[in-house]
Formats: sequence, C-alpha cells, structure tokens
Amino acid sequence: MILPNVSVSITGKPKSGKNYLAYTFPDPIRVFCFNRGADYIKKFFPQKQIDVINIALPILESTEPSTWATPIWDKFDAQYKKDIASKVYKTYVIDTGTELENVCAQAVLEFVSDAAVARGKDEREKLATNEYRGRNMRMSAVFQRCMEAGCNFVTLQYVREKWIKDGSGSAKPTGEMVLDGWAQTEAQVDIPLEIEEHQKGDKSVCTVTIKANRFDRTSNRKTYDDTSYEELMAVLLGG
Repeated sequence: MILPNVSVSITGKPKSGKNYLAYTFPDPIRVFCFNRGADYIKKFFPQKQIDVINIALPILESTEPSTWATPIWDKFDAQYKKDIASKVYKTYVIDTGTELENVCAQAVLEFVSDAAVARGKDEREKLATNEYRGRNMRMSAVFQRCMEAGCNFVTLQYVREKWIKDGSGSAKPTGEMVLDGWAQTEAQVDIPLEIEEHQKGDKSVCTVTIKANRFDRTSNRKTYDDTSYEELMAVLLGG
C-alpha cells in the first residue's frame, strides 16, 4: 500500500511523549525545535536520520517594545524553505507549534509597528484584525508548503486551561484543557491527536486519542497506547 503524505497535530502536556511519537514517522526527519528538547529523544531512534535545528528564544525581562521575533522568524522561514526545496526530508516536525505561533504573531506585530512608526504613528501593543490575518497567512503557509511538497508534517503543541468570561465580565478557569497555540491548527491538519502520559500498573504509558479526521470518521475519540506512525496509518487507512 502506498501511503499518502499526511499532516498531523499532536497536543499534550510537556513530557507526554509528543516528540517520541513524531519520530516514528518516516525518515529522514527535520525537526525545528524552539525549546531545546528535541535532541535527547532522538537518541532512542539510532537507526533513523533525525536532524534537529535548535532555534533559541530570547530571555525577555522587560515589557518595553523590542524587535526580537523578526530575526527568529526569518531564520526559521529561510531554512524551512531551503530544506523543502532540497527534497531531502520525508517528515518535518515543528517543536512546538505553540512557540512558533508566538514568534509569528510577534514578528507580524513588529513589522506592522515599524511600518506605523515610519508613517509617524505610535507603536501598538495589540494585534488588530489585519495583523491577525497576516499571522494566519504565515502560519497556514508553513502547513501548506510542506504538504504541497509531498512531505509529512507534524506539529506539536502544549495545552492550557480554558478560561471564559462570566456575567460580570471577569474571566474564570473552566478546568478544561485546550490546545495552546494557533487556533486553526486542528482545522489545518489531516489528523489531530491528543496525547497523555499516565501510569498503568508499574508502567508509564502514552495514550493517544484520535480526533475527528479526514480519513476515518469511525475512529473519532478512539485511543491507543504507545502507538506509532505505522499503527495510526493502519487504523486510518486500512493498511
């Protein structure tokens, strides 16, 4: 069976097995890591070519406006396009999409703010509607560029607690954990997954939940322990 290239999101808490699952995808694998956590996990896959690029985020100690995201985004974007054009890698991993989205949003804000200052206007602290459009277009291009090149795309995300406003206008936590990062992530990918580490007896198990996806409606909310790319493709595509 010839497997199609797929785009996948893996969302879970830190240290829940996101990288490990991503590294079961076909190699060579290119990883863009924004948190210095990708190199250690690849040691568990000595038979695979997993090339990590670590892109360090700055330590920010001031809320004063500064231009820090633009050079980081430009570095990522240039290398990403170069790698895809090279046709070397079968799978690309974003570690994490949460951090990449933060960089993207800030880079767009810096661009718009610089343009505003050049026109004699004050810098702005929040993203306006047209700036969100710019952020969405950049993020969407990251997803689509890889898929159009015929490669697998895996984006990893953290989770955060969902807050909602009550009748007084104050925000309160709900206890529900949701994807932390680009809100359109799961709509953009073929297969959205959730992952959670827990104990089964004396063993630590990573349980993956398949959410509504483009391949198999009957698989929605089914769970698999310590799964892999091969098992997921067999479940979803009948391989």
